[in-house]
Amino acid sequence: MFAVYNREPMLQTKAIYNLLRLQADEDPSVKAEEWALEDLRPVSLDALFSRLKKYQVEPEKGSFQQFARQCETPEELSDLLFPDSMEESARDPFYLLIFELWRRLLPEKQSLSIFCDELDHRIALYDQGLLESDEPIQDALTNLLEVLDENADSGVEPEQVLAAISDYCAHDQIDFLYDYISDLLDEGNSLYASELIEGFYPYAPDNFWFDFFRIRLLALTDIGDANAAAHRLLENELSLPLLLEMLRFLASGTERELFTLSLKKAAVLVKDQEELIEMLAIMADYYEALHEDDLVKSIQKLMDSRQEGPPRPSDFQILQKLIK
Repeated sequence: MFAVYNREPMLQTKAIYNLLRLQADEDPSVKAEEWALEDLRPVSLDALFSRLKKYQVEPEKGSFQQFARQCETPEELSDLLFPDSMEESARDPFYLLIFELWRRLLPEKQSLSIFCDELDHRIALYDQGLLESDEPIQDALTNLLEVLDENADSGVEPEQVLAAISDYCAHDQIDFLYDYISDLLDEGNSLYASELIEGFYPYAPDNFWFDFFRIRLLALTDIGDANAAAHRLLENELSLPLLLEMLRFLASGTERELFTLSLKKAAVLVKDQEELIEMLAIMADYYEALHEDDLVKSIQKLMDSRQEGPPRPSDFQILQKLIK
């Protein structure tokens, strides 16, 4: 078990560089040194050991493992081997080499940073559509839940457990879970979605997203109860992303009062053009399904006028009038 503790959040070194590489993949304008963005997983073992010579450290596989037996984590081993004569600026690139060697050569000596690095790796592969099946990500989530449960059972508050683990991850695990569960529901895999909802429910900073997913599941068997649960959920202060997701779901066919109530709550939270266009598109789809052509035309007119420039106060006034 990886013990976690209640402490101030602080992103750990490997997670920092994982996050930097993710940001650079999404935005080529991100500036960083080559070593900071390099993925060491494809680099050969011989090349990794060769690079250590730059730091006046020349262990071979056997001696590396001997040193590692004195340590519980790759972070401890990096501190042990880092030469006192080296500049402090060399510490992080040196650590990344030690981390990758530990990951490959000591699979039996798991640490929280190694565990979270693998979780980040699998989430990235899933997000990039590079997994041949969901098995790797499902195994990772099973292991994550096991770590969470074991720490919670030892007396750590559930929310604090996940917050502490988050220090070691580049991805936001809860945000990924929201996306993944939504994908599962879209694909019709309600059984596994339900297992994830129930398993991770105690660890979420708030449960409104999970409550919404429960509504989606309930709608499969009892739309009346699902609508009632949606009304209860809307009594809370919900985020705009959740309200927009609810609107997309409700637009597929639900009572008009519920859809309108969701629209009104979302409309007052809309702040920028992207949010406005997204909401208008959902409205257009909903009212088009009801064959309310005049209303759809008015919505489309507002959308067309918003292709450039930030939203104007008058746009929101028109939006309020369009909510029927």
